[in-house]
Amino acid sequence: MSSDIDIRMALRAYQKIVELGEKRGNKHYYKGISAYSDLDGYNVDLTDDKVTLSINFHSKYNLDYKSALDKDEFMEKLQKIDNIKAK
Repeated sequence: MSSDIDIRMALRAYQKIVELGEKRGNKHYYKGISAYSDLDGYNVDLTDDKVTLSINFHSKYNLDYKSALDKDEFMEKLQKIDNIKAK
C-alpha cells in the first residue's frame, strides 16, 4: 500500500464516473476507467486495463499494478476526471 494515493480525490473521481459515465451492468465507464461499488457502498473499485484501485471501509485501499508508469498514468486519469467541473 502506497502513501501517495489521495483517497478523497479518487472517491470524487468515482462519483463523477458514476454521474457522467455510461452504465453497463453493475459498472459505470467514463474516460477509460470503470467504477464499481458493492451494494452497501463500503467497497469501491476503480479500474482501467492495467491498474485496479480498491478502496474499502475506513479509507483502506489496495492498488494493484505492474509498473510505476501504469500507476502514474492511472492516477493522472483519475485526477483529470476529478478536475472536471460539474454541470
